[in-house]
Amino acid sequence: MCLPAHAQGHEWLAPHLQDHPLVGQIWSPDEQRQLSREGLDERLMEAGILLLGEVHGNPDHHAWQLALIQTLAAADRPPALAMEIFDLEHQSRLDSLRAQGETDADVLADAAGVEDRHWPWDAYRPLVQWALDQDQPLVAANLSSEEAMQVARDGLREHMDEAERRRLGLNEPLPGPVGRRLIEHIVDAHCGFLPAERTGGMVDAQRARDAHMADRLLDTADRPIVLIAGSGHVRRDYGVPRYLQAREAQSPVLSLAFVEVREGDESIEDYTTATEGVYDVILFTPRQRITDPCDDFREQLEGMRKQSS
Repeated sequence: MCLPAHAQGHEWLAPHLQDHPLVGQIWSPDEQRQLSREGLDERLMEAGILLLGEVHGNPDHHAWQLALIQTLAAADRPPALAMEIFDLEHQSRLDSLRAQGETDADVLADAAGVEDRHWPWDAYRPLVQWALDQDQPLVAANLSSEEAMQVARDGLREHMDEAERRRLGLNEPLPGPVGRRLIEHIVDAHCGFLPAERTGGMVDAQRARDAHMADRLLDTADRPIVLIAGSGHVRRDYGVPRYLQAREAQSPVLSLAFVEVREGDESIEDYTTATEGVYDVILFTPRQRITDPCDDFREQLEGMRKQSS
């Protein structure tokens, strides 16, 4: 079994709050108890669809993703790899390059414009290279930013017909409390600067992304498959699991989120993701950054205002 270095007692990779008391804990929200690594592995083996939710670019999250994938492979359950960093339209390019014998992850990333779309490619390279080295399927799972923007502008009803909405599980609105949580997530992600009139469109775009990710997973559900995506996408209440359930996925689904600890929040009860049960499993890690990205966003806005004045 291949484990990340920190799981063997070595140093964590993300630089902040490595000594936090929750770092390294594996938590089951439904059972409200800690899991051992062996207990986590047992759950992995039961899952046909494994959803691994990350903070993009946190090196510990990506190291754990690779380790869990290798654990499945070592148990003769090598998974296909579905990735948010690849848009649906990139699938044909990835398949064509692989059919030509390409085995260099950097070549596939260049063909899909991964870095051009501001993904931290160095963090994802080992995952893609694993799939190439092991000759396992790579599945492009995400809507492009352009199509997501069209959904946000036009709304789901205008963007796709009723039959397609029904097929994807998008024909009904989210239940009130779930919809409100998604709105809160989107507003927080935009640092509170999202105009109220645009919120509904952004909700539609997020739902479309999640529904299409679920669709791609179901297309490959004849074998184990792992989704590598942001933690918001793997939430059970409004993320990919919701659409897998709506479409009566036959494979057992496991949603695991890697959660960065926060300074001063040293109890499980301080983390609503651990108490509300929006994931099947949570693994706590150090932080990649301690500055608030919204502070950077505010500085950018202020700079733009000064330039325009």
